[in-house]
Amino acid sequence: MRRSPTLLVLLFLAVAARSQNDQYVISRQGSVILTPVYQSWSAKNSGFSFSEFSTILSAYVPVGRSASISLGGGGAVSGGDVTKLSGLTDVQLGFNYYLESINTIFSLGINAPTGKKELPHDQFVTSILFSHPLFNMQVPVWGQGFNLNPGLAWVFPVNDNLVLGLAAAYQYRGKYKPIDGSGFYAPGPEITGSLGADYKLNEVASLSADFMLTAYGTDKYNDAEVFASGNSYWFNLQYRQYFRENSLQVFAGYRSTSKGKVAGVGGLVSEAERLEPGRFEASAQFRQVLNPRFSMTYLAEVRIYENTPEAYSGSKVAGVGVGPTFSLPSGLFFPALVKVDFGNLKGGGSITGIDGRIGIGYNI
Repeated sequence: MRRSPTLLVLLFLAVAARSQNDQYVISRQGSVILTPVYQSWSAKNSGFSFSEFSTILSAYVPVGRSASISLGGGGAVSGGDVTKLSGLTDVQLGFNYYLESINTIFSLGINAPTGKKELPHDQFVTSILFSHPLFNMQVPVWGQGFNLNPGLAWVFPVNDNLVLGLAAAYQYRGKYKPIDGSGFYAPGPEITGSLGADYKLNEVASLSADFMLTAYGTDKYNDAEVFASGNSYWFNLQYRQYFRENSLQVFAGYRSTSKGKVAGVGGLVSEAERLEPGRFEASAQFRQVLNPRFSMTYLAEVRIYENTPEAYSGSKVAGVGVGPTFSLPSGLFFPALVKVDFGNLKGGGSITGIDGRIGIGYNI
């Protein structure tokens, strides 16, 4: 499943920042965060169990009042009933610039191909499992090709309560060798457009909505067309409310993809059945500030996947978690999370997931 994270970030910046007078469009709070994460999944009836320990270093640096630079990368190692896969990930660079005169954010995302690729076949099978969105791994993919993702977002304050946003992004995806000794795989480019709106219900509550459409180009293997994904559609709603220092966020979204095309005799042919399942997801998150140095976040979420011929379609997963954050006057802070997921796979097998993380960060 492909994603366009740059566009989501753009639209969030464009709409959310304009809807609250005390926020900057480009955040002026820089930070560096190191986040070690342990995640594991097991299926009772299917008999599989696997885990991942990963560490990601991310940094955000504001440049003046209108620009910012971000950086992220790390490494991961797999475990359990899979072939061990370990190594560094690709490095992601991000640049944002806000042109106030026309209320527009320009962005550029770069994926530098520093991660592990050209995998032995058994490790490649592991990577396919870990990249499935059902498992929501911190490192779903170790290495890809050189990717370039320019985008822009425009905001229009209709009145004191309503803000509209438009965003567009293009993603070039460079070719690479996914398997040792294989030919070059070149994912097709992506074009994404999105429309967002944020409405202030009162002084402490707001409601936002986003609609996103992504069109995918054709994937090639050694210059031969092998796959063309159908267009994807993503719609979500988010409610936010503040209770003095505390805050509540409730989110619900649905994503669907049209039929794609696969390699057949004489060229690409339409899928007999749509393979990629649509999904519904919802979450609620409450952040409680207990004192100026300590807060607790309580969260609950659910994900429901449509039933298709795809292996992990038809799954239903619910999770609950708690995340304490402790900060020091020096600027150091320690975010943590413990979350447990329970669900069912297609055919009735149960599945359990554990997510534990504790990070260390510094506000610049």
